[in-house]
Amino acid sequence: MSDEQNALQASGAGDQRSLLTYAVFVGLTPLIPVPVLDDVVKGYFRRRLVRALGAARGRALTEEEVAGLAAEGGDGCLRGCAVQAVVYPLKKVFRKVFYFLEWKRAADLTSQTYHFGHLVGYALERRADGTTLVDLRGAAAVGAAVEAVCREAPIKPVERAVGGTFRQSHKALGAAASLLGQSLRRVTGRASGAEVARAIEEVEPREAREVEAVVTRLQRSLASVPEEHFRDLRRRLDEKLQSSSQ
Repeated sequence: MSDEQNALQASGAGDQRSLLTYAVFVGLTPLIPVPVLDDVVKGYFRRRLVRALGAARGRALTEEEVAGLAAEGGDGCLRGCAVQAVVYPLKKVFRKVFYFLEWKRAADLTSQTYHFGHLVGYALERRADGTTLVDLRGAAAVGAAVEAVCREAPIKPVERAVGGTFRQSHKALGAAASLLGQSLRRVTGRASGAEVARAIEEVEPREAREVEAVVTRLQRSLASVPEEHFRDLRRRLDEKLQSSSQ
């Protein structure tokens, strides 16, 4: 095993739980009983995850670096808000169908965010010469490459672990989503990013307690995912960044 892989495993042991907690928080966004705010809340938790990954590696990221690493491709909130405006009224009519679809989306988002966090953490690891992929390539380029890998790479091994855990944890996850939704209802319709952040911060510690047992169960489930899966993710990211610099 290389020095880079040893360093990755050593640091990963320290922040794995934080990564899983934020992955679950992002996954819960489809279950928040407040329309339109899904993407805003998801963006907040992605940025929090990126900062936590940097802090675990002794690096205080700048706002520009956080934005570059946490950015998502596509139309973001513009598309999400438009879709929600159409879809939300239908949920009352097709309640059972949407119930299933939202839980499926919650599990998928958690799986994707776990991959995202794993790769961002890898990109922030210091190599033998003291540099990181973020130093060498820039946060925006690394963020774009991470997003590309997450879109293209198979997520099945992690998806199975997350799906199984979520099926056993509907009550706890639903309670956490409701807790966040109650706080967000006070700001919806006129909320700035700062107001949404304050609403989340008010309940985040309680939300973390609600999902604590879920995160523990998920941590055990993910132990069965072969390391080769994550090696392949890191290889894909290295190749993406190498090809983009040529």
